[in-house]
Amino acid sequence: MSDDPSLAIQVALVARVAELTRDDVAGRVYDDVPAASERIADTGADFPYISIADGQLVPIDEECFDRSTTFINLNVWSRAIGYPEAKRIAGLLRIGLHEQDLAIAGHVLDRMRVENITFSRDPDGVTRRARLELSVETQPQTG
Repeated sequence: MSDDPSLAIQVALVARVAELTRDDVAGRVYDDVPAASERIADTGADFPYISIADGQLVPIDEECFDRSTTFINLNVWSRAIGYPEAKRIAGLLRIGLHEQDLAIAGHVLDRMRVENITFSRDPDGVTRRARLELSVETQPQTG
């Protein structure tokens, strides 16, 4: 099996997500979400933001292929009233990621899908979340 593609996928996804949502989240796309004061100092706002969350890598060892499926969750966090902001941003991500191309260093994208989107209210009663589950099928780049 070749190098684990999950980091290369994350790097490519962060760049794509930041581009797709530049007018809405203004660069607030995080792996490790900084404190609210830091987000405000860096970007001028606390919310909305997107976090790269849990994931899973499933190797698909076939006799003549070295493939894998990487599952990654993206979370859209909003403090706007109701769900419209979270749903609008999640919709931008769905359109921009589902069955689209993605350049992944060292790997070839076979397929990328938004498997589902879940909307929920945070226990604080104020924050809304849209969680997108992505599956990204890749194989190593050869040559």
